[in-house]
Amino acid sequence: MDLSVFYHHIEEAAKQSGRSIDDIIGYVHSLGINLAETDLGYLKDSLYAAEMLKKHGMGISSIYAFYDFGNDPDGSIGFKQVDTAVAVDCKKIMIIPGFYTSDNNSEREKQRENMLAAMGEMCAYAESKGIVPTIEDFDDCRSPIATAEQMLWFAERIPQLKITFDTGNFMYSGRSELEAFELLKDRIVHVHCKDRSTEEKVGCEMKMTVDGIKMYPAAVGDGCIKMHEIVSALEKRGYDGIYTIEHFGAEDQLEYIKRSVGFFNNEEK
Repeated sequence: MDLSVFYHHIEEAAKQSGRSIDDIIGYVHSLGINLAETDLGYLKDSLYAAEMLKKHGMGISSIYAFYDFGNDPDGSIGFKQVDTAVAVDCKKIMIIPGFYTSDNNSEREKQRENMLAAMGEMCAYAESKGIVPTIEDFDDCRSPIATAEQMLWFAERIPQLKITFDTGNFMYSGRSELEAFELLKDRIVHVHCKDRSTEEKVGCEMKMTVDGIKMYPAAVGDGCIKMHEIVSALEKRGYDGIYTIEHFGAEDQLEYIKRSVGFFNNEEK
C-alpha cells in the first residue's frame, strides 16, 4: 500500500511545530509515507520541493493546479503542469478546471463547454507525454465537478480523463461517498483519503455543507466518512494505486498524519 501526504501538510506541520521542513519530511518518511502530493505552485519556478523530498527517498504522487478554463478556454496554459510532472517523474496530475462565475444557466453551460474544450486539449497533451490526467470531486457549489454525475459528464467526453476519488468531498454536496464510488469505480486511478467530523474542533478550519452541516477535518478513520468500506472496496477491485492522506485545516498536522498512517497500518493487518 503506497501512502502519500499533501506537501502543504508538511509545510503546515513545520510552521505549527517550529521544526524545519527537512526535519518534517524525514519524520513523515519514517512513518512509512513514500510520496507527497503538491500544488504546481511549489514547483512552477523551482524544483526545490521535489529535491527536498528526493533527499529523503520520497517522490511526488500527483501535481494539482487551478485554472479558469470557463473564461479562458486555452488548454495549452496547462501544458506547464504536464511538463513539470515529466520533469519530476510524477505519473499523474489533477486538473481543477475552474468555477462557475455566473448564476445564469446558459452562461454556465457556455463555461462548462469552455472547460471541456480546454481540458480535452490538455488531456491529449498529457497522454502524449505519458501522464494520466484526473479530476476530483471538488467541495464548492460553484464547481462543475462537485458530484459524481458532474464528474462523469466530463470523463465520458474526454477518454484520457480519469478520476481522483476524494472520499470526503461528496459530503459537502450532501451525497453518499459509497454511492459515488459505485458510479465512479471503473475510472478511479488515485484516491484522496479525507475524513470529516461533525464535532466542533477548536483551532480547526470549519466548512459548511450545502445542507448547512458544519464539517471539520479529521485524521483518516477518526471521522464519519466510511473509510474502511471504501478502502476494502478498492482492494477487492484490485486497486494498486496511491492513497493520499488529506486533512487541510487541521490544528496539529503531525498528529493527524501519525493517526492517519495508523489507520492504514491497521487496514493491512
